[in-house]
This record gives sequence, C-alpha cells and structure tokens, in this order.
Amino acid sequence: MSQRINRASIRNKRPVKSLVKALRILNALGDCSRGLGITELSGTVKAPKSTVHRLIATMESVGYVVFDRPTSKYVLGNRVARLGEQLNQQTPLLTFGVPTLERLTRECHEASHLAILRGTEVVYISQEESREPVGISFGMGHRAPAHCTALGKALLAGLSNDRIAALYESKKRLDRLTPHTRTKLEDLFSDIAIVRRDGVAYDVEEYVPGLCCIAAPIRDFSSRIVAAMCVSMFKHKWTPARKALLRSALSRASGELSEKLGFVPMLKKVAI
Repeated sequence: MSQRINRASIRNKRPVKSLVKALRILNALGDCSRGLGITELSGTVKAPKSTVHRLIATMESVGYVVFDRPTSKYVLGNRVARLGEQLNQQTPLLTFGVPTLERLTRECHEASHLAILRGTEVVYISQEESREPVGISFGMGHRAPAHCTALGKALLAGLSNDRIAALYESKKRLDRLTPHTRTKLEDLFSDIAIVRRDGVAYDVEEYVPGLCCIAAPIRDFSSRIVAAMCVSMFKHKWTPARKALLRSALSRASGELSEKLGFVPMLKKVAI
C-alpha cells in the first residue's frame, strides 16, 4: 500500500536507456514482417551492434524474439503474440471496469480496485481512490499474494481445489504478512468455499495491518472468473452496518460488470 504518489517525481526520473533501446528493437521488428539482422537493427535503433546483440540475445532467451536461421534475421517471438492476446482479453475488462470502479467509489466513498490472477499473485489493473484525506492506493501493476487478499480469494474461487493445491504444492505453509494472515492451505480452502457460496470474499487485516477489504469475482460469457473487484477501507470503519452496505454495492457493481462481459446469471438463463 502507498500513500498518494507524487507523479511529478516519477516524471522527473530518467528512463532506463537499455530498456528504451530494447523497446525500439521490438518496434522495429514489428514494423518489418520479414525480420531484421543485427546490422539493420543497429542502423534502425541507432545503437552499436554489440549493444543490439546483447539486448536481442536477452529478449530471445525469454521468448520475445526468435532467430530465423535460414535468413539470419530476427523476428518477433510468440511471447509478444501472447501479450497481444492478454491485452485483447483485458481491453473490454478495462473499458467497462474503469467506469464501474468510479461509480462504486462514488457510491461507497471508499477506494476500489480491479485485479486479475497470475499464478499465486493478484495483479492490480485499475484503481479508483477515495477523496479521504488519507488514501488507500495500490497502483496499476501492484502484485499481492492471493491467499491473504480478498481479491485473491475471489479469483481462486474460480479454480478447483486440486488446481489450487497444485499452485501451492511447493509451500508447506503460506506466507505470513500480518498476525492475522491464515497460513494453512485448509484455511484458505474454507475461505474459498465461503466465496463460492456467498459470492464475496473478505480480508480483515490479513494483507496489511489496519486494512479491510471485501471483493467479488467478475465472470465473462463462459461463466469463468476472469477478474475480481474490491472495496478497501481502514479497520475503524469496518462495522456490521458498513460491511452490509459495501457488500450490497459491490455485488451490484460486480454483477453489472460481469453482464457487460457477456455473463448471463442463472436466473436470467431460466427465464429465457
């Protein structure tokens, strides 16, 4: 968690030159379907051949670039295509999700977040801050353990228990982040069973001391859980009445977003 970030300080930081060169190489390869050799890339990105070779060798090792031996040229790898597929999946999620978060925060006067699951972590892809003097803010790209966050439990609820066990098979105990973190897999299964039954997940100071969250899964046209949405607040505001109000607002917002992604609730299926 971070306080309000001074965006000016971020803008003033100098860019990483090697990363900029690597991105220019990817752009150049994207503009040339036949591929490019080291000499051509050197001229295109205006960098020494030795630098280009070092950068492209690194990108090749992780699948972003492929060397075509018959032509001795480099082309984009399947990892880039995979990123494109992920972007296509996330685009409608963000298109409809961002205004949904805005409405949810406006209604509840609390911070809201949207996240997806990557392995045993949740990745935050959108946020809406409240107008409180002290804000709760997990920025885009922030990663958090799934087992101790409401968002993570909501996302894990879309997997079978066998699949969840496989994700955590290398861990004898789950990582403890606060005194309230549940570190046993059977406790995580109990929490996830509640999500499957009630449609909401909770995190009461399990991830950050003093912070409480309530989350709900987001489903797509195939009924698969593709994301989760949460509302976060400080512990002193976590009263039964407030909890009930937030649960109602969150359930309504997550349902609306799911329907915009093509999900048809069971009651509507029966009516059809």
